[in-house]
Amino acid sequence: MLNHLRALIHERIVQPITASNAPVAQLSWGVAVGTFVGLTPTMGVQMYLAAVIWGVSRYVLQFPFNLAVAVAMVWITNPITVVPLYYVFLVTGSLLLQHGEALSYTHFAESFEHVAAMENAWKSIIEGTRFLFVDLGWPMVMGGLAYAIPGAILGYFLTSRLVTRHRRQKAAATNMSYERWQAINEVMY
Repeated sequence: MLNHLRALIHERIVQPITASNAPVAQLSWGVAVGTFVGLTPTMGVQMYLAAVIWGVSRYVLQFPFNLAVAVAMVWITNPITVVPLYYVFLVTGSLLLQHGEALSYTHFAESFEHVAAMENAWKSIIEGTRFLFVDLGWPMVMGGLAYAIPGAILGYFLTSRLVTRHRRQKAAATNMSYERWQAINEVMY
């Protein structure tokens, strides 16, 4: 099981990042932004949030990052991981804010499943947002941020290190300096 998970992570996350010709910083920022958004209680709008952040970053701040990587990374939170992750966010936020006892996992999961089972997608988003931000409120938000901020920082540095090491190996294999390899192969987006 662990080997299967490791292979899946390598195939779906590591290989697409290392195969990209985007500059290391753009890939690293893409991972950081995607991880940050993916670890916030915003499921249902996470890809849109990543795209909005990308647009502001690229066109207003003149600081581009890799949008495809960011959008892929928001899938840390997916239909399989959302309930356990969000419950951990709630418990963590409750502890950080000394908010008293959090909901039981069973009640939390049942409430979340009720929202997910709604027929109308827009009503599901509205009800899910109300549940997360009104019913659960600041403990959910603070718990998500407690994981999103370190996750983004860790994602940035790990990606930078992994991609740089991979590209240095590729440069060495072609008897080029890393700088020369970058000049030939990296494509600005």
